[in-house]
Amino acid sequence: MKNKKTLAQKLGTHFGVKTVENIKSIKEVDAENRTVKFIANTYFFIDSDQDMLITGCAVKSINDRGAASNATAKIKHQSDHVLNTQNVVGRIDVIDERIIDSKTVIYCESHIPATSKGNDDLINYQEGVYDNHSIGFRYKSLVLAVKDSTDQRESAAWNEFYPLALNPEKADEFGYFFVIKEIELFEVSVVSYGANELTPVIGSKSKGMNEAIKFNLNERLDSLSKNVKSNAEGKGQHKQIEMEVLQLKQIINDLELNEPSQKDTLKNKKPSKTDIQEEEESQKSINLISKISKNF
Repeated sequence: MKNKKTLAQKLGTHFGVKTVENIKSIKEVDAENRTVKFIANTYFFIDSDQDMLITGCAVKSINDRGAASNATAKIKHQSDHVLNTQNVVGRIDVIDERIIDSKTVIYCESHIPATSKGNDDLINYQEGVYDNHSIGFRYKSLVLAVKDSTDQRESAAWNEFYPLALNPEKADEFGYFFVIKEIELFEVSVVSYGANELTPVIGSKSKGMNEAIKFNLNERLDSLSKNVKSNAEGKGQHKQIEMEVLQLKQIINDLELNEPSQKDTLKNKKPSKTDIQEEEESQKSINLISKISKNF
């Protein structure tokens, strides 16, 4: 069986991302009405995380924070999962679960504003430069489905959902998959390429935190710290800060999981002044995120 995360580890994910697979994301671009119709994710497709989203998993989020809700902070249409106003692409006017091309999907219609950036975004959609989307979310309820498991729940999940899989060969290959019954849907982003991690959005880590990642995290932490210090009490602002905290925590978790420890790489040599400075800067970022996150 493939090395997999446990249910607890999945539920401990602060901010997950998933890109549309097995279906064309863009359905229509209406330049006259400045509207883009697109698919944000596909259900019943087992992805590279061995996850299968199923019908109903986003319904609560859509009811609570969708376009038709009364929420102050609604589900956003962003770019590259960056949660600031500069990366807003459009206003989601329609979001629901529906069947398109014989597949159950999360469907969106977004209005692109008549601004300089909005004009550029609309052209990018028209020209096919923007051609894929990804959701930002948190796991809320899931079950492990295992072939021939002696655990009744795991076996029942396999028997119920395996026949619904769009790519059952993925389940056959590894002998298990996760059935995602509920997610908390934060936002939908147009992305340049598919990824199930946040770190590819801001760069790659070669040793400690490279300059691009350090700059990105420190810039976002400074902005977040200012928002917290301003004591903004609006529900919309509170939700935005909460999502930012979760995302930053997830980025740090991904970096720690995907790269060897600096202690391991320096076993046979004395740490340099630069190495120590990088470690201290990384720890400062982690400490700040931890301090802010205690409020959420």
